[in-house]
Amino acid sequence: MSQRTPQEEEADKLRARIRELEAELKSKDKIVSGSGACDSLSDAERSTRDSANRTARGLALASIESVRSLGDAVSSFADGVISPNDARENQSARDLVANLPGDVARSLADTMTKLAEIPARTAGRYSSAYREGEKAE
Repeated sequence: MSQRTPQEEEADKLRARIRELEAELKSKDKIVSGSGACDSLSDAERSTRDSANRTARGLALASIESVRSLGDAVSSFADGVISPNDARENQSARDLVANLPGDVARSLADTMTKLAEIPARTAGRYSSAYREGEKAE
């Protein structure tokens, strides 16, 4: 059995949340009285459309956030290795080579921490984008 990535787990959580919201919307439709059925149907259609739009916007921005976070992590890794090796004056090439594995290991550890934060940042971006859409209605 293959392990699931944090991004796949986060996507499953987001899908489950969408199902919860859709179920909540359906339960609200059942509460509506018969006399205003046409109005409530129109409102339900509008609400469903708005919810779908907020969901699509949230998913798009969350996807972009994960790409941005990944780019930040890779850039941070490169900076963590290159910067110390550029800034060390009065050191021989031998000393710089000797320090390079430590610089790579340190930068890699920092990058792994940043990579672990991507799912939370992605979920946060989705949540905030979805809520912004509710406020705009």
